[in-house]
Amino acid sequence: MTRIVSILNRKSILVLALTLGLSSLQAARNLPEGPTPQAEVPCGGTPKRFDNGQVEQCTLALAHRHGEVTLPAGSLVTFHKTGELAEAVLSAPTLVSGQLLPAKATLFFDPVGRMRHFWLQEEATIEGHRLRGMGRFYTGYLGHMLHANGKLRAVWLAEEETIDGLPCASTLPVLRGAWTAVKLGAQAMAWFYGDGRLRQAMLAQDTTYQGQALKKGTVVSLRRDGTLDAAAKKLDWAGWGTFQED
Repeated sequence: MTRIVSILNRKSILVLALTLGLSSLQAARNLPEGPTPQAEVPCGGTPKRFDNGQVEQCTLALAHRHGEVTLPAGSLVTFHKTGELAEAVLSAPTLVSGQLLPAKATLFFDPVGRMRHFWLQEEATIEGHRLRGMGRFYTGYLGHMLHANGKLRAVWLAEEETIDGLPCASTLPVLRGAWTAVKLGAQAMAWFYGDGRLRQAMLAQDTTYQGQALKKGTVVSLRRDGTLDAAAKKLDWAGWGTFQED
């Protein structure tokens, strides 16, 4: 009798295992194949869609974590046609790598979810520097950037500012160097090391620094110890999307 019960128990276990296996296989078949990042985004209302049916733009109904950033509910998110999140307009102040960015800032992401750069709707002071506001539909320029540790990496200054003893600006007055600043592109941004020290900037005024006479509109580079580095390669658009600590 004991032998018969043992055989029945083994058969019951086998049947149960086969049933569970079939159930798991059926569940796996019901999962969507290769879900895009937007498949998990809690869109509210009626999203705007591309011709292929992919969501192009929507407003978040709930807070959503994307990469290292938690986007607050109410943020406007825009996708590439391939499904990756392209940008987000913040509905509330949001921490990005420990740096608090204001509401209405537009964050731009790379395909793996890292924020590449950001625009500000209005001027704002971050880490003691007055940053240029770019508006919602500002186009044609790289925005402000952060280091991986959340510190400012490169910014467009909203006004002339003395940084580490140098008069810096990202624009110059009309007829007094404005075209020079335009031609410089991202070289006219103020660039910083990860500890906040100035690395590169365009001079807002003629000045003398460490005994050297320097002209307005000149892009100067500094070493980490603050000394001039005439041989340094100028930081520009090239390589702006890299995230190495420099």
